[in-house]
Amino acid sequence: MSAQEAHFQGAEILQSTRTHVRWTLQKLSAPVSFSCHQCGRATTDTAVAIKTTSAGRQLAHCTDCHLRRLTEVASAHEPHAPAVGAVPAPDGAEGVATSRLDETVLIRQPDPGLPHDVVETASELQWTFVIRRHHVEHGQCPLPSQAARRIRTAKVVHLDHGGGFPTVLLDSLHKKVAKEHLQGIRWPPDLLVGTRVTANLDRSRLRLSLTLLERPSFIAKRRFSYAYDPRIIARELPTSLAHSPAGTGVSLDVLVQETIRRLGYLDEAGSALLPVVNLIRGVRSRGMSHQHSSDAIRASVNGLIARKRLTWETGSCAADDVLHFPARPSERTVHLVCYTPFVLPKPKKQRVVSLPSTSSRHGVAGHLMKIEHLGKQASDTAQAAYAEAHRSAGLTGTHQLPKGHTYVKPHKRGGLT
Repeated sequence: MSAQEAHFQGAEILQSTRTHVRWTLQKLSAPVSFSCHQCGRATTDTAVAIKTTSAGRQLAHCTDCHLRRLTEVASAHEPHAPAVGAVPAPDGAEGVATSRLDETVLIRQPDPGLPHDVVETASELQWTFVIRRHHVEHGQCPLPSQAARRIRTAKVVHLDHGGGFPTVLLDSLHKKVAKEHLQGIRWPPDLLVGTRVTANLDRSRLRLSLTLLERPSFIAKRRFSYAYDPRIIARELPTSLAHSPAGTGVSLDVLVQETIRRLGYLDEAGSALLPVVNLIRGVRSRGMSHQHSSDAIRASVNGLIARKRLTWETGSCAADDVLHFPARPSERTVHLVCYTPFVLPKPKKQRVVSLPSTSSRHGVAGHLMKIEHLGKQASDTAQAAYAEAHRSAGLTGTHQLPKGHTYVKPHKRGGLT
């Protein structure tokens, strides 16, 4: 519903707090249902963020989008409590008492739910994306910009789940093409948020494929039979924490963990990381402003770390204040609070020993190699080689190496010397 009226279908506004320029946060007497103007998600809550446009329109936003907005904007005019009672920081650091609330670190990373690894040929278009909650709730399939012309001639959408006949998700009678997505998809009810999807679009159909795992993974009592992205699972898979509408009856410990999960930087291990400065601002902007003091939030973090619910990690940021993780040399160090909502299965390492022979010499294709766990970074030579290989393969998008990886050029291996 729109936020044009002062009342939401009978619910009274108990409190209205200005949180930023053109933004107010309203606490209502009863839960109301509305569609967030930013993310489009259907939401029921007793707290609604209202953005007033220059034309006087009032647009309703969910509290998550409101949180992201506030943490992206460093407001030098916002008052803050004295920094006392600091949470112990790792490695003998001074702790969060030395941080100022106007030094908010920016969290920026690509959304796996958007099309990426796009490859276009004369006959087809291929891309990858990860299922997010709003895809399922709104029946959407994200499209790259190159798909705008091709998708109009496609008559059917199939889901290939690795066994049996493909499932028809959409026919031409119900197809609705928007600028960035295909509307009207009937996703299977057992398709889990975080599942990785490969899309192939030709002149007559869009085929969506899932990659079957060798063995199913069980995460939070849910069976994942197909390849998944740990980052989206950490962000969107429901947790066992007790939830209630924002700002009403939610314990501070839950707010701290959920704020890290919703706003933090997501790593490949399924953890969310957030600077303490951002955490304090995020918690205090959820529900009613300044509901929880900075000291109370620090005490909550301290207790959660003592109970091993949270851990410390170290990141860094350059002059642009954008967070990098792991920390980069020569950049300002940032202490991060790390929350891992779910225990993810670790892939088993297989050791293969082959004795060399005159016939064992073979070529090895260029490939990525993970070096993050070694505390190393890719060289400029490896970055240049990867960019050249990426362009030569006809891939679109960024030519930058993925974080924590290096590129190994094609070479020969094996054989007797």
